[in-house]
Amino acid sequence: MIAEECGVADRVTLLGGVSRERMPGLMSSADLVLSLPRYEPFGIVPVEAMACGAPVLATAVGGQLDTVVDGITGALVPADDDHDISGTVRRLLADPDLLARYGAFGRRRVLACYTWDRVAEGVTRAYSAVSCVPSLSGAVR
Repeated sequence: MIAEECGVADRVTLLGGVSRERMPGLMSSADLVLSLPRYEPFGIVPVEAMACGAPVLATAVGGQLDTVVDGITGALVPADDDHDISGTVRRLLADPDLLARYGAFGRRRVLACYTWDRVAEGVTRAYSAVSCVPSLSGAVR
C-alpha cells in the first residue's frame, strides 16, 4: 500500500519481518543496503550487509562511523533532514562498478575486523587493559 501510494510498487517490495535464515540471501541480492538511523551505537546492519557482499549507504552516526569506511566500503551521509538521501541513492545505483567495489571491500573489511574471533580478541584486550581486572588469558570458556 505504501509503495503504491509513493508510485514505486513496480520497484519496491516491503517484506515486513524476515527470518534470520532468509536474511543473508536477501542482503546478498540487494543492489544497495540502506541503514539510516539518527542514532546507532554499533552499526550491525552495515556489518551484516557487508558480510553478504552488499554495498551500504549509512548515516554518519555512532558505530556506523566505525563500521562503514566512506568511499571504500560504502557511503556515509549526514543524519539531518536536509540531506538529499534519494539523490545519493540514485547516484550510487547509477554506478554498478562502484557498488561492486563497495561490496567487495566491505566483505573484506568484515572478514578482517568483525569475525567473532576478532571481536572476542578485542573484548579480551579491552578488559585486560583495565587495571582492576585480572588477565582473561586463563579464563574458563
